[in-house]
Amino acid sequence: MDLKKILIVDDHDVVRSTVRSLLKPGSDWVVCGDARDGLEAIEETKRLRPDLVVMDVSMPRMDGLAATRTIRRDLPETKVIIISQNDPQLMQKEAQSAGAEGFIEKSRIALNLIPAIENLFQGKEISEEEEKDELRVKGQVFRVLPTEKRNTQPESTQLERKLRLDAEVLAAIVTSSDDAIISKNLDGIITTWNKSAERMFGYAAEEAIGQSITIIIPPERLNEEVDIIARLRRGERIDHFQTVRRRKDGSTLDVSLTISPIRDDSGKVVGASKVARDISEQSRVEKALRESEERLRAIVETTPECVKLVDRNGTLIHMNSSGLQMIGASELDTVLGKSIYGLIAPEHREKFREFNERICAGERGALEFDITGLNGIRRHMETHAAPLRNPDGAIVHLGVARDVTKRKRAEDMLRRHQETLEAEVRLRTLELEERNTDVLRQTEQLRELSRRLMQMQDEERRRMARELHDSAGQTLTILGMNLAQIVQKTGRKSPELAADVEKTQELVQQLHREIRTASYLLHPPLLDEAGLSSALSWYIQGLTERSDLNIQLEIPQQFERLPRDLELAVFRIVQECLTNVHRHSTSKTAAIRIAREADVVTVEVEDNGKGMSPERLLEIQSKGSGVGIRGMRERLRQFGGSLNIFSDESGTRILVMIPVSEASAKENVSEDPLEAVS
Repeated sequence: MDLKKILIVDDHDVVRSTVRSLLKPGSDWVVCGDARDGLEAIEETKRLRPDLVVMDVSMPRMDGLAATRTIRRDLPETKVIIISQNDPQLMQKEAQSAGAEGFIEKSRIALNLIPAIENLFQGKEISEEEEKDELRVKGQVFRVLPTEKRNTQPESTQLERKLRLDAEVLAAIVTSSDDAIISKNLDGIITTWNKSAERMFGYAAEEAIGQSITIIIPPERLNEEVDIIARLRRGERIDHFQTVRRRKDGSTLDVSLTISPIRDDSGKVVGASKVARDISEQSRVEKALRESEERLRAIVETTPECVKLVDRNGTLIHMNSSGLQMIGASELDTVLGKSIYGLIAPEHREKFREFNERICAGERGALEFDITGLNGIRRHMETHAAPLRNPDGAIVHLGVARDVTKRKRAEDMLRRHQETLEAEVRLRTLELEERNTDVLRQTEQLRELSRRLMQMQDEERRRMARELHDSAGQTLTILGMNLAQIVQKTGRKSPELAADVEKTQELVQQLHREIRTASYLLHPPLLDEAGLSSALSWYIQGLTERSDLNIQLEIPQQFERLPRDLELAVFRIVQECLTNVHRHSTSKTAAIRIAREADVVTVEVEDNGKGMSPERLLEIQSKGSGVGIRGMRERLRQFGGSLNIFSDESGTRILVMIPVSEASAKENVSEDPLEAVS
């Protein structure tokens, strides 16, 4: 048969331990766990599924009656017996209303708990004449509400049973106690030794019983035992005697002893019961507290700040020696018990009074104020204060104040200097702002001049290119035609002259090509006539023929025309980049990528040459050194564009981004280049 499971619920550890000792495993049940209040009882009942819950009533968080109602509702198969030291008549009704199987007075738990549980688990019924003393639940009657019943057993049997149960309860209390409980005879021989004594002193019961109590007394304290035995013989009780005792391993511990005489039936003292409580931790804490108080007192007395205690009415309760010196008092009695408000400067007195009341109301804070000492010396003070609760419960003002008179004077002097300095700074700032405005104006003028010079340079190049093309080019064309006619006329008559003329004709053609190249380099006519893509393709082809560079150009076929000035700027930037690649990079290849997305034109020129050192790159980026780089930046500035240079050992990449709108993209595209030159 499976054992019945019992859960014990009570907020007192000793009660739970005693009930557990009473319900030591029997043939029908086992204690499966315990709980400290109603909420914990509900949780443990759901987890452990006990057959019976022995439930106390008065507990924190949730009382036993409320917990019983929840358990009986959610787990009807679990039965509950209520135990309480409240009025039995009242609690019987409350227990029945909550759904409990019965109620037992705590004072009678040792006599009635086990019989009640036995009857409950066995489902035993009783006679009709006894039903008036029982609690009927759901049609079944159990012997779980014992009262003063008729008893047919002999009185001696009842007494023996009561004594046996009382002894069991006492043994359970001794066993479960956290204190060491020891008994000895008047010769000091140990007669009993509980589990806590084993844990506390390290001796097992079989090692200690029969030995002298001096095994746990340090040699230097043996005289205490002589005095204790003498007092016990006189029948005295010794309460809370603090001393030191020794463990089996030789270590010592602080203990509090309560020693009571044990008497025989005739009243004669035959031994003693000793309860020893380990107060080592308490002693350590008290010692630490004393040392802390001593250190704090030393700190307070030696600190250069004024430390004071003031009550809500402004009465001075305490002040350290540094504070007394600040107010000009030779000793504490001079000012102790008097109002501190009299020391506060009149103009700051009300402010300090309000501050003191706030601190005594529980706030923290800081304040600066002036005092006038008993010697008439005025000082400026800075205090930090917090509320402090006295042993009587009253809250007082604990303040730490320091003399900041010198600092105050220095701050005032510094403030005056700062005001003077600020006035000078404001005046100097106005002068600098005026100069800065002039510099900005001059800078803007220089930029405008630079832009106009660059524009004039471009126009002059365009004009010179046109002049070379239209003037020198046309002249050379006519010269070539004349030479061709001379060859025709003299070819048969003078072969030698014809040969010389042909050589001259070749020189004229070569000169014509060079002039055309120079003209195109000054200003490629394709840029005005066909646009950026054609002009760059022509330039790249010529540079490839004149050098060993392999140049790739990526530009969309449907790349729309840009404003004339912008196309020229992009052409010149690409021209400058390729010139730098050819002269400085040692790269054999170069890549040009031109694209337009929304309102931004992107130009990217990249090589795989030796690149630039970080120092050189930083110099170029910060100072823009080099005529070519400055020229590119200057061209971009008028369009609001940006130029970024990225370079390392794998090569150099130039990234240009120029904003352009749809309206500006269409302006001047179809303008006649001859009109522009003129």
